[in-house]
Amino acid sequence: MSRSVRDLRELVCLSRFGFRSDENDLDNNNNENSQTNDTILFYFDPSILNNWLQITSSRLEKLRSLTTNTFINFIHFWLKQFDYEHKQSLFQMEFELFIEHLLLAFTPNDIDSLQINQFARQILHDIDKQIGIYSIENDYDFIHQIDILSRYKRDNQYRTLLADLPNQLIINTNNRLHLQWMLAIRAFGLLAICTAAVEFFQKIQMTLEQNRTTGINMI
Repeated sequence: MSRSVRDLRELVCLSRFGFRSDENDLDNNNNENSQTNDTILFYFDPSILNNWLQITSSRLEKLRSLTTNTFINFIHFWLKQFDYEHKQSLFQMEFELFIEHLLLAFTPNDIDSLQINQFARQILHDIDKQIGIYSIENDYDFIHQIDILSRYKRDNQYRTLLADLPNQLIINTNNRLHLQWMLAIRAFGLLAICTAAVEFFQKIQMTLEQNRTTGINMI
């Protein structure tokens, strides 16, 4: 079993898709007459996954290092102080960064960028939902995701969140190796955006604290 699969199994902590011990054992059940996600992932470079999984694990540890007070303050900030327009800007920026990473992971000129964009929106369907009409339910859902990821216990909610691939992705994929890749891609993107939101809040808090300290020193 390769390192990328071991890291993914440890990160996601599930065997829902029946991980293989040999990554080179591919299924040959593609229907040439239909467009599947296997067609897109055929052009994906899996060598990048080791680095992505390391980054994802590091981001997960950052979320788990949050103190209770910090998380409570983040919730207040997200619900009461951070307006909709700025939330949209943050989600848009981080989602575009995620797509840029995907573009670099696919063979140039062999896959249309619009297909990759659609693929990204399916992989991070819950984040894609955040980019659009505002609802308080979306705010609660996002906070709940961060809450799940910040726990040290990898419970069913944790596993379900990281493995939450839409049915259309799973049904249209005949290759279990590609399912593993999609799990890794989802974990990478989801942790990137959740961590970015928390780090944005922490930077604001740090700036406010520095301003208060500077103000005190000037008195």
